[in-house]
Amino acid sequence: MFHGADVFDYGDAARLISLLHPGLSLVAGVMARTAAEESGLPVTYDGRRPSEILAEYPGDKAVLIHRAKTDASAHRFGSLIHSHLKDRGLILIDPGTCQILTWEPVDPSLSAWLSKKTGYTVKSGIHHERYPPDTRVIGGCLPGEPVFVNGIIIGYATSEEAVISFHDGTVQAISGIDLKDHGVEKLIRFGCPDISKAWCKSGNIRISRPMKGDRRIRKGHIVVIDHSAMACFGAFDPDTCGILTIGDDTTSICGHIGCFRGMPILGITDGDIDGIVPEGYAPGSVVLQAAWERDDELGIEIAGMVPDEPVVWDEWVEKIIQELGDRVKVVHREI
Repeated sequence: MFHGADVFDYGDAARLISLLHPGLSLVAGVMARTAAEESGLPVTYDGRRPSEILAEYPGDKAVLIHRAKTDASAHRFGSLIHSHLKDRGLILIDPGTCQILTWEPVDPSLSAWLSKKTGYTVKSGIHHERYPPDTRVIGGCLPGEPVFVNGIIIGYATSEEAVISFHDGTVQAISGIDLKDHGVEKLIRFGCPDISKAWCKSGNIRISRPMKGDRRIRKGHIVVIDHSAMACFGAFDPDTCGILTIGDDTTSICGHIGCFRGMPILGITDGDIDGIVPEGYAPGSVVLQAAWERDDELGIEIAGMVPDEPVVWDEWVEKIIQELGDRVKVVHREI
C-alpha cells in the first residue's frame, strides 16, 4: 500500500511496482490520490486510514510504502501505524531513507526478499512511548514547518517533535510548536476531533505542481468547502460545475486537487497563505482576496448566495464579483 504523494512524485511507486509486481496496489491519503491519478499507474484508492486497511491483511500479504522526510519521521510514522494494528506486525518500505523498517511480528523471509529486490537495508523499527489519550505527538518535524490537524494549520513546529493536547474544548501546546490562533479557532469551529484519530502531519502537503485536466461541465451545482480542504474529493459529483472555497490554504489545496480533474474553484482569501502546495487551477477558476474583511465572514456571506438549482459557473462567478465590488480584488484568473 502506498501512502503520501511523494512516493508518486519521486517515481518510487512506478519503480517499486515494476520491481515487486504486487497483486494489488492500494493508495491511502488525499493528496496521494491526486498524485496517483496523475501518474496513470494501475492503483486503487482507499479512503480509509493506513492502519484500517492493513488490519484486513495478514502480515505476510501487505506492506506499507511511505517516503519520509527524515530517518526520525520514518520511525515515528511506522510506530504510530503499528500502534493501531494490535497483534499484526508491520513492514514499512521507506524509499526516502532506503530502509525497510519492521515492527514485530513479521515474516523475516518477506523482509529479506524485499531487501534483495530493492537493495534497501532491513532495520528494526523504533517503538515510541505512549502518551495519554488526549495528547498527540507529531514527529519528524523541521523547525518552521506548518503543523496540520485534519487539514487545518494549527501552528508551526519549533523542534523535531510537536506535542499538543486537547483540553476544555481547545488545542493546547505542550512542546515543540507555536500555535496559530486563527488556525486553532477554525479547527474548533468544526468541532474538536478525537486527537487519537485525527489526521496530523507537518510540512508541505505536496511538492509537485498539478497536471491540468480538461474543463468539466459548465452548468451544474456548486459545492461549498469552508476551511476543510480534505473534503474536496467529495465534491467531484458528475453534476458539480465548480467549488466555492473559503480560506487561503483551502483555496490552494482545492485548486490543486481540482486542476487535474478540470474542476474550477472560486476562492475567497484574505492573504494569509502558507504555501503548502504549489498552486494550480482548472480553467474557469478565480481567486478573490478580501480588501478589508476576513475570508471567514466574507466566505460565509457568499456561501449564502449559492443557489440550490444548477447554474452556469462562469456567469455565477462574474455575478458574485460584480456584487462584491471593491470589497474584493481578483488576484488570479485561470482562462
